[in-house]
Amino acid sequence: MNDESDKVKNYTKLIGRYLNISKPNGVLEIKFELTPVGDENEYYMKITYVVPDDSKYLKVNDKNLIPVRYRHEWNYQITKDLENYFGLKVYINQSGTRNENFYNR
Repeated sequence: MNDESDKVKNYTKLIGRYLNISKPNGVLEIKFELTPVGDENEYYMKITYVVPDDSKYLKVNDKNLIPVRYRHEWNYQITKDLENYFGLKVYINQSGTRNENFYNR
């Protein structure tokens, strides 16, 4: 294994622990995938927020687009925390919200 894949594994474990204790209220689980950008300590991140089947985060209101608004706030907080606490520059290039039933199929 090369150093980059070892780093990704280590950062994945570290970020997973962080996300497990800091996930937003109403979110059951956060699944993610890291991909190196090329620069040291910079990564792209795909992230999925798993919520209960009846979650308010799944209901779309045309005026507010509630799921999108919350996701942007959560994504921003995660990128800031990862940079401040761990020195990682993370670019969330894909994020979504899925209900528990759909995600566990």
